Parts: sequence; structure tokens; C-alpha cells
Amino acid sequence: MNISMSDNATKNLYLEGDKKVVIALAGQPNTGKSTLFNALTGAKQHVGNWPGKTVGKKSGRFRYHDATYSVVDLPGTYSLSANSMEEIIARDFIIKENPDLVVVMVDASQLSRSLYLAAEIIHLGVPVIVALNMMDVAREKGMKIDAVALEKALGHRVVPMTASKNTGVRELLRAIEDMVTKKQAAPVLQFKFDKKEALLVKQVEKSIKADVPDGYRPEWITLKLLEDDTEIVTMMQQKMGAENFQALAALLPEDGQGAIFVARARYNQISTVLEGVIAREEKPLSSIGRSGFDRSATHPVIGPMISALIVVVGLVPIAIIVAAAMTVFKPVLGLIPLMQATFGTELPVITAFVTQAVIPAFYMIMAVASFNFSLMLFLGVLEDIGYLPRMAYQADIIMSRIGLHGKSFVPLFLGFGCNIAAVMGCRVIETARQRVKAIIIASHVPCPGVMFTTAFMLGVFFGPLALPIIIAMATAVIVQTYITAKLMDGTILRGANAGMVMELPPYHMPNWRTIGNYVWQHYKAFLKKAGSLIAAVIILVWAFSYFPNGLMADSYLSSAGKLFEPLGMMAGMDWKLLTCLLVATISKEAALLSMAVIFGVQATDGALTGFIVNNSGNTALTSKALLENTLFGMVSKPSALAFIFAVLFSMPCFATLGAIYYETKSLKWTIGSLLYYTVLSFAWAIIAYRIGLLMFN
Repeated sequence: MNISMSDNATKNLYLEGDKKVVIALAGQPNTGKSTLFNALTGAKQHVGNWPGKTVGKKSGRFRYHDATYSVVDLPGTYSLSANSMEEIIARDFIIKENPDLVVVMVDASQLSRSLYLAAEIIHLGVPVIVALNMMDVAREKGMKIDAVALEKALGHRVVPMTASKNTGVRELLRAIEDMVTKKQAAPVLQFKFDKKEALLVKQVEKSIKADVPDGYRPEWITLKLLEDDTEIVTMMQQKMGAENFQALAALLPEDGQGAIFVARARYNQISTVLEGVIAREEKPLSSIGRSGFDRSATHPVIGPMISALIVVVGLVPIAIIVAAAMTVFKPVLGLIPLMQATFGTELPVITAFVTQAVIPAFYMIMAVASFNFSLMLFLGVLEDIGYLPRMAYQADIIMSRIGLHGKSFVPLFLGFGCNIAAVMGCRVIETARQRVKAIIIASHVPCPGVMFTTAFMLGVFFGPLALPIIIAMATAVIVQTYITAKLMDGTILRGANAGMVMELPPYHMPNWRTIGNYVWQHYKAFLKKAGSLIAAVIILVWAFSYFPNGLMADSYLSSAGKLFEPLGMMAGMDWKLLTCLLVATISKEAALLSMAVIFGVQATDGALTGFIVNNSGNTALTSKALLENTLFGMVSKPSALAFIFAVLFSMPCFATLGAIYYETKSLKWTIGSLLYYTVLSFAWAIIAYRIGLLMFN
């Protein structure tokens, strides 16, 4: 986005070569940071991950007058303490990458709370502009804020604005340009302590001064040591040596007392800064925000019911958008019979590749991408209007029992509609550790495909016994979810689960420009990253089910089922059931569709991929009665029970794997989840088979 705003007092920025001015954009959640980022950078954004981290990174650029500005959107954090990876990333970027300027977004309607992060950043001694956002909300609450007085008290530029209405953006650009050209010294806020605390601060600062690493201020390191910041404590231990640090440790308060008096000093300083700035005492929320609907939305009983209803209602437009997209792309499948009739005889392999791999891959990618688009639109609206924090607030009590964030409620609930939605919905969780855990757990919530397949098998084999088996399945899912969360906490995701700290922002009308940009950026990135993985898996499945001679019965996929048959027989599953389980990588309902072919009920030419894509959702194709009779005569009840539990805990389908890869940007987590649930699937299948032998033999 070129921001070329006319200005009679234009100043040219004289930069050496092609050097870019680097701006770090910081702020607490729900302060409008993303809105400002989109307003500045427009389409010139890059969405990825911080190097070596699963934390999302957004960067972009814009030109203003004669300079190019690079904007890095730091993770939203409430402070710069080492409580989460996001907080560490934000402060490390400011300290180590040394940006030319830090723009800190604060919520004008909740100024005393949102200035806390700004105070911490200013204390780093870096150039800062305070973007005083949501001035319209502050006015609605009867607050009159003197931005000039605030600027004087802070010693840093303050720009009042309402980013959602593009008000104040021009003034912010002028302030950025002015700060960069003048390169003025950055004043530091001095926090006030009582006599005893001030003496302790001086003692600690004196003892570390000689060992403070380059780029860090001794005063800032001192406060972080008093707060028992684990990252800073470890760093200073290494710099000072064991003996010197032991002497320092004797000075530091225990039981979190240091963190308490440091936080108190910051808030006292903020109160001093705000004297004479706000003409009227700010209220916690507007009268609308805490009455009527909002009281119900945060109610411990009514709140979850409202949230569930909103999610269910939200699935309707999602379904409409996906159906519309599929109507648009459905004619592509019509090319399959045309190409088979035209080129099938002369170019059989190439024709099979195009009609059974390339076209199905394209169709499935667009189907999943349209689902992604509609889901991101739904979540974007919920977050932008301020309702998503309410959902997280009232769900946190339940979610926290398994170490998950309150916002995990939304993706886990969406998982009953589709695991792709569950995985992608996890992006609303701020902390990387909790987000990854939620992704792995959400990827195995029983989706309609699982329910459809297991319901069919239950109806064929168990009749009146289906209900107790369903109860056993539900219990197993709950138990396994708890085990998975605790297992991750104790191994690959060690560490304390951070409590949920969030503000309930006031409701406001959605900013469609911000939401649209958010949806479009993720849609494009999903097509590029997850789409390539989905295509690769479909082509791989096609190759395994087509070669060596184009017949499914003789394919490498069938051979793989036969190869692993000794392992499968531990759970009573022969190669046919194993092959059906392998086909579930395409989609869970594909396991049932493939049965018609593998058990000889439905004839098909070539690979399974084209057959499954063409017939997904068409339950009549399998000659249901004939398939039921065939299965009942060829599969025992213990084996059927094992297959049901194997499908229930089977590896995520390829589209879900694509979503996992896109959300984590990590093959390690993607492959790890695949292997974990594969092992889990067989473990539960073996348990179910042994129980089945006791019950039915």
C-alpha cells in the first residue's frame, strides 16, 4: 500500500541506499493493533512464523513520501515478562533487532490498564510513539482525554486516533516521519518506590552493572530480576557466574513479592502520568457492555448455551459459502469423463493421473480453501465485534482442567463439524504452547465422517448393543483427550500452563476492511502452504492405489494392507480392513466408501481417489444392503468393534494434516500428530478387540 498523502510541509527522508525504516508495532490484545497494521500495509503483507517458533509473524511495508517503511506486527501481549513465548519474542525483537521506532497501541477507553505495556517499552529506552486508539469509544464513555498533556507527562509522542475509521492515521504517519528524521533521544519513565524498595533496587542494580549484556539497560534488567523473570535470571546466571549470582540471589525477594512491588510501582507511575489527562473517571465498561446481553454472555450457565448457539448458527453461512464455492467448481469434475473418453485409450496413465489425481486434488483443495475462507470470516467477525473474549471467559473453567485456554472451546466445538475447522479455529489462542496443544487435541474430535462410518458399522454388527458402545466411545474420547493433554504437558510441551488473562473489550460494529484483509491474507497463505500438502497426499494415494497395473485389487495400497496384516491381526483386522483404514487419510467417510470396492460390492476402474471424490456424500452408491450382508458375513463382531475404535482415533485426514501444517508451520508437529494418532488408533483397536472377544465369543 503506497501511502502518498499530500502535505504542504513534506519532509524528504534521506536514507542511505535502499535502507528501510523498521517500525515495530506493539500493543495489548483488543487495542486495534491489527486494524492499524492493515491500514498501513494493505496487501503488502507477509504472514509466516518467527524463526524456529510456532508463533505467527506478520510483517509488511509501505511508502510514505520518499521512504520505505517495514512494519513488524509484534505478538499481542499484556506485558514484557517471560510468561509466554509471545512476550519473549516481542521484547527480544525490540532489544536485539533495534527497530528505528516502536509504535505502541493503547486503548484510550481503558487507559490506565493499556498503558502498562507502553510503560514497560518506554523503560527500555527506545524511541516510542503512543498511538492513542479508540478515541471514539472513550468519548462514548464520557471521557475527555488531553493528548497533549499525556504526551508531556510521558515524554513521548502521543497521537490520538480511531484506526477502525481511519481517523488519525495521517497524523501518525507524520509523527513517524518526524521521529525518524530528528532521531531525538528517548526519555525513560522513572518508577517510584518506597524507601526500602528503592534501596533494594539500587543494591541489585549496583551488583549487576558490570555484567549487563550489550543492548540492555541495567535498570530494566534490575526490575526483571526482581520480578523473577526466568529468561533474564538464566541470562544473568551465565554472565555473572555461580558465585556472584548466588550473592545476588540472596538480595532478591521470594514468593513473588518483587513482582508485586515492581507492578505496583508501574501502576503508581501510570496514575501520576494520568493526573490532569482524563477529565472524567473512566468506567470499566460502557453501560451497554455490562447490561442485558453481556450479563447473559458471561453467565456461567447461560453463557455457554449462548456460545454454542452462536457457533451452530454461524455454521449456516459457512455451509452456504462452501456450497456456493462447490457449485462453482463442480463443473471441473465434469472434465473427468470427457478426458477419459478422449485420451483414456491412447494415454491411459496420463489420463488416469489427470482425472484421478490432479482434478480431484484441485477440487478438494478448493473445497477445503472455501471452508477456510468462510471459517476465518466467522471467527474474524466474532473477534472484531468483541464477543470472542466472552466465549473464552465462560469456557475457561472447563478448558483449564485439561490445561487448555478458554478460547479452545470454539475450535473443539467446531471439530464436531469438521476437524479442519477445529485446527484452524485454534489461531484465536494467543500463546503458542496452548495453541499447539489445542491443535493436536482438536484434530481428533469426532467429525461427521467418523460418525457416519462408525454409525454404519454399529448398525450392521451391534443393533441394540450400539448405545452402550457409543457411550464407551464417548468416554474413551474424553479420557484420551485428558491423557493427550497431560502427556504433552509432561513431555514435549513442558512448562506451567499460563492462566487466562484478558480484558472484555466493549462491543462495537465490525470493521469489514480489517476482517476482509485478515480473511484474504490467510486464504492466500492456506492455498499456498496447505494446498501443496493436500495435493501431494492425494497424488501419493492415487499412485499407491493405481500402480502397478491400474487395478485397485493389485495396487501397492492393497499390498501395504497385506504387508501390515500381521500387525492388524493383533486387533483382528485383516488386510481389507487395514486398507480401508489407510484410505481414511483421504477423508474419514472414505474408509466406508472404499469398503464397497475392497470387499467387491462396487466395481471401479483405476485408483480410489477419483472414485471417492466423485461419490462423497452419495450413500446410495455402495449398494447399502449388499454391503451390509457382505460385511456381516466376512467380518467378526470383535473385528468390527476394533475397526470402529481404530477409525475413532485414526490419523487426521490429509486436509486436516494440511491445516495442521499451515497453522504450526512445522513438519515436525504435522508428522508427529500423524504418527501419534496412528499408534493410538492401533492401541485402542487392540483394546477394543480383546474386549470384543470376551463379549462376543
